[in-house]
Amino acid sequence: MKVINIAALFALLISPITVFCQSGDFIIKGKVGAASAGKFIKLYYEQDTIKIIDSVRIANGAFELRGTVSAPTLGKLSLEGEDTGDRIDLFLSKGTIRVQANDSLCHAKIRGTALADSHEKLARTLRPVDKKFVDGLNTFQNMPEGEAKKAYLKELLAGLDEYTHFKRETIHQFVIQNPTSYVALYHLDKTAQGRLANYETTFPFYDKLSPELKATVLGKQLGERLLRAKGEFTGKEYIDFVSTTPDGAKLSLKDVLAKNKYTLVDFWASWCGPCRKENPHVVKAYDAFKDKGFTVLSISLDEDPDRWKAAIAEDGMPWHHVSSLKGWKEPVAILYGVRAIPQNLLIDDQGTIVATNLRGETLFNKVKELLHH
Repeated sequence: MKVINIAALFALLISPITVFCQSGDFIIKGKVGAASAGKFIKLYYEQDTIKIIDSVRIANGAFELRGTVSAPTLGKLSLEGEDTGDRIDLFLSKGTIRVQANDSLCHAKIRGTALADSHEKLARTLRPVDKKFVDGLNTFQNMPEGEAKKAYLKELLAGLDEYTHFKRETIHQFVIQNPTSYVALYHLDKTAQGRLANYETTFPFYDKLSPELKATVLGKQLGERLLRAKGEFTGKEYIDFVSTTPDGAKLSLKDVLAKNKYTLVDFWASWCGPCRKENPHVVKAYDAFKDKGFTVLSISLDEDPDRWKAAIAEDGMPWHHVSSLKGWKEPVAILYGVRAIPQNLLIDDQGTIVATNLRGETLFNKVKELLHH
């Protein structure tokens, strides 16, 4: 039985339908082992922000599900919940997809449409790490409150960076190898949602996609999002400012730029969790390139001088620091239109802003690239 929000369905019916060569009706024909006899198998997917859940009872070791997609998308088959129990992902597009599961669904063989086959090349690498991480989250949610749960969360978060890095790099490699596949565009888009949208990280791979993919609705949306993430200041001249160091001295951006090939102007605060998590990446880049003409000027949106100074010491940030201690009313943040932190600008010795919003290993790679030109 298919479950869908009626109001959302009405909105979908009266809105323009995206046309793509792989949109249309799909059929999933599956065969499963005897252990699944009589169970309901569910299909989860999303179309135009509408969450759709379809289900059918398995009869004589087989099932069949039908639906329509206005654009190709990822779906999930499950014998339990969307992200729990025996489950597997598959790519939905016009045509027939065949699912063969001799034992558990998570080990099923999937083939049929060109996009389903293309997705399998990527999924074989990503499924194990995705399942491990999601199962870890499920375990955490089901644990009773207490110290053990806190310790388990700390362990999960410790592996989050490695997980996201591996997933992003795997998708990037898939894009390089499959520049004409909508599957490549779809998964690249998923790596650049919301705050994850990063021009320097994603655009080099978006640029490798075929013109036909970039011309799709999803391709245009991703391209526009990356251009917004690039920031209005990239390519423009810096705006000078003078602010106060932790010891009360005055320091100008102009003075710092004059002594270095590249300067990272970094906006942060001691109370900002994502900033503190990002600081080790900045430290890594600084340590690697400080003797080659790279430095950092951090502007804090703190109000408490003691917390500001303590965070600098705790995070081991031995570079230039300034702040007016006015929180979100920090004049330098207002000057550069900063509305969220962490945020940064990379400026060369000519005073040109060459990049913005450099996060994680992207900062390291960008500075390395520029210094080795």
